[in-house]
Amino acid sequence: MAMILDAFMSKFSALLADLVYEEVIMQLGVKDELHKLRQRMRSIQCLLKDAEKKKFDESAIELWFAELKDVMYDAEDIIDLCRIEGTQLLTDQNPKSKTSLVCCDFSSAFSCFTSVPLRHDIGNRIKDINGRLNQIYEDRKHYKLEKSTISKTPQINLLDSRQTSSMVDPFIVGREVEVAANSLVDHLLGDMVDEKCRLFAITGMGGVGKTTLAQKVFNHPKIQTYFNVTVWVCVSQTYLETELLKQVIRGAKGNYGDSNTKEELQRILRDSVTSIQSLFLVLDDVWESDVWINLFRVPFYNSNRSVRVLITTRDENIVNKMQIAYIHSVTYLSEESSWDMLRRRLFLEEQEELANGLRELGLMLVNKCKGLPLAIKVIAELSGALYLSFEDLPSHLKQCFLYFSLYREDAQLDPHEFAQLWVAEGFITKQQDSLMEDLAEECFNELLNRNLLLPKDYDGKCRMHDLIRSLTIFLSKEETSFGDLNVRNSTRSIKLRRISVANQEAAVEILDCIADQGALRTLLASSSDLLLDDERLRRLSHLRVLDISHTQIQILPDSIGKLVHLRYLNLNHTHITTIPKSIEQLTNLQFLDISFCKKLGQLPSGITQLHNLRRLSCTQLPSLGQLPELKELSIEDATKIKKIGPEFLGSDVNSTRIAFPKLERLQILNFPELEEWSFGTEVEQNTSPRLKLLPCLQKLIIRNCPLFKQLPEGLKYSSMKSLEIVGARRLKSVDNLSAKIEELHLSYCEKLKVVCCAPTLKTLEVQECKALSCVKKLDSLQKLSFNDFEEESLPEWLLKFLQQRGLQNDSNDDFLLDLYCSDEVIQKCIKGGSYWDLIQHIPRVKMFSVSELVNAVSNLIFPMQIFN
Repeated sequence: MAMILDAFMSKFSALLADLVYEEVIMQLGVKDELHKLRQRMRSIQCLLKDAEKKKFDESAIELWFAELKDVMYDAEDIIDLCRIEGTQLLTDQNPKSKTSLVCCDFSSAFSCFTSVPLRHDIGNRIKDINGRLNQIYEDRKHYKLEKSTISKTPQINLLDSRQTSSMVDPFIVGREVEVAANSLVDHLLGDMVDEKCRLFAITGMGGVGKTTLAQKVFNHPKIQTYFNVTVWVCVSQTYLETELLKQVIRGAKGNYGDSNTKEELQRILRDSVTSIQSLFLVLDDVWESDVWINLFRVPFYNSNRSVRVLITTRDENIVNKMQIAYIHSVTYLSEESSWDMLRRRLFLEEQEELANGLRELGLMLVNKCKGLPLAIKVIAELSGALYLSFEDLPSHLKQCFLYFSLYREDAQLDPHEFAQLWVAEGFITKQQDSLMEDLAEECFNELLNRNLLLPKDYDGKCRMHDLIRSLTIFLSKEETSFGDLNVRNSTRSIKLRRISVANQEAAVEILDCIADQGALRTLLASSSDLLLDDERLRRLSHLRVLDISHTQIQILPDSIGKLVHLRYLNLNHTHITTIPKSIEQLTNLQFLDISFCKKLGQLPSGITQLHNLRRLSCTQLPSLGQLPELKELSIEDATKIKKIGPEFLGSDVNSTRIAFPKLERLQILNFPELEEWSFGTEVEQNTSPRLKLLPCLQKLIIRNCPLFKQLPEGLKYSSMKSLEIVGARRLKSVDNLSAKIEELHLSYCEKLKVVCCAPTLKTLEVQECKALSCVKKLDSLQKLSFNDFEEESLPEWLLKFLQQRGLQNDSNDDFLLDLYCSDEVIQKCIKGGSYWDLIQHIPRVKMFSVSELVNAVSNLIFPMQIFN
């Protein structure tokens, strides 16, 4: 993506401000040069606003921008290298101080230099940067650039940011879409017995709402109920036949193994569909009929199963070449429907007088949109074209927004993934008392709130409309490529900084074409055929982000240790068998994902030297307790582990050390053999009060560990605030909780009998724990959620709790009771029922039932007075 100079220079200038006033800079003799560097940067930054205005009228200014970006990238690399080399020098001089080295921040790294040649080299590099910046500043006269005030990067306020939902946007899905979706569903489910395979189509121009309608059909309750398997595939203009076949096979619960030819995959697809009763497939954004005729038609017809295929396309000529059972043409919204959509987007539904006053203006606006839902959505939110949407963003959000250009059409955008990438890229400025990943997710949510992303209706992921994606590609084309083969033949001196390999066959060719530029910082090659050998990896020494997940790579080259700038490394779902020892040289690495590497035998001991590691996803239990920056640890699918012992805390833990000093989130997922978890006698019996265990832990999640019996006793010495346990079928008691615990979530723990909470507990959620009979210490509880749709009565422990609450007389009580239960239980809770005497004293109650009658009012939180 294109560097947003204003954001980049603001952050870099702030870092230099701490550097130039360090006393140790005097020893290097570069204080003056560093001061000049910062001052010249700030002078140039004042020119950026005027240069941005003039660049569309004067193409030569683009060259000025390009040179400035080159200098800033080089400056960042030099400062980064200073920190790396400086830390290494200190390590060589005092090997015992390795742990303390990680405490050196960006500004104090220069104190490490004692090597005269190294200091001389660093000084010369900084002087060279200053010389280039001076020339850029002098060139301002030629372009007649005027100074303006430097804008400040706004702080991200976690409290004020609006929360978002993963549901389909109700403001863009109106009455017409609902009616059309119901009609399509009726056609799809008609003649299910007589015809095994039928094809349906949605046609219309780009942006008119074809995909939105297809989504409504795909998620329709009747579709999800009738079909055993539903699969969504985005085809788009460029696709590989084998990849499309693999996607559908995966969706149909099939396994293609090592098969990679069209003929083999078609046979596997036929067999996969044959093994199920029915299949509903959406082929979104189809540009040619061969997708159906040459790929899917024969396997589906030969499967002899009920198959319904829904395609969306802009070209009606395509559907004429297929045997389409029914075609739905999406037309423009009517004037009245357009105004209705705009009115809802402006939250005027309940303000009739104000809406009537704005009707004339609103109709003028929607008429300019010509009935396009997307245009109405944008104009309602930002009152302008797509480019104005981008210009309205603060500079730090522009960087994040343009990063989406690296992803294909209709890609599912995971906020957690982008949070890690943006932190690794350096887009997020650290703020006191805030986790950088949380700040990054707030940036993601802000883009969602500004309607630059479209929410999905499941799993929290989003997508981007192809028109907005086109804008990101246009604005970042000088530095970013999404697998564009034209890169090889470009006659312009483009320095690509970030590439995403989309066309698998061209992956190596594209990479070799740009590797010699020595500028590539990000390589996203997930699910590609790219194999990085030792020589090719050495040519990518400036990489900060490397994603080769879901590839066939078996050997990770030893030269991975040469990527000293690397912050993000994703190897999940690969065939690697070992990780080279050289990985310990990646001292800047912040995010490492080695989950689902089933052939990986063991982790190198050097992994504990990655002192800047913030998040690790793996399938083993390395001794990671002494990693000073590790904030999130997720361990999944460790199928052989039966016991977690004290070695997990670190091999050299003693009475004066801190185990997992900054870990905030720990996930233990899918351990089918895990029975025991212990921190060791020293911790469990608290014989070493100076040994601090998990002092920053916020949340612990234990899921799908069916043999797990008991929480470790030492957990009570941690700072854990939230605990979630799901599927621990042999767990009999929950105790040893932290004195700071505030949230407890328990689900599907069949043998759980006793829960001993802490007085600080505020939220308790219990689902399908039928043996539970005793819950203690709920004095401070503010919310209790109970979920069991089968039982006809509430459990004794809950009734006892409600009875105790009835004895309290607190006018300020804001307690909430959530009941997800049977109709019989709800009948007992309302006035006249056997539970009424207990329920009537609860300030707020929220009840859900499988009954449609109850669901008509159950989504409301109401005071109990409504029962009177």
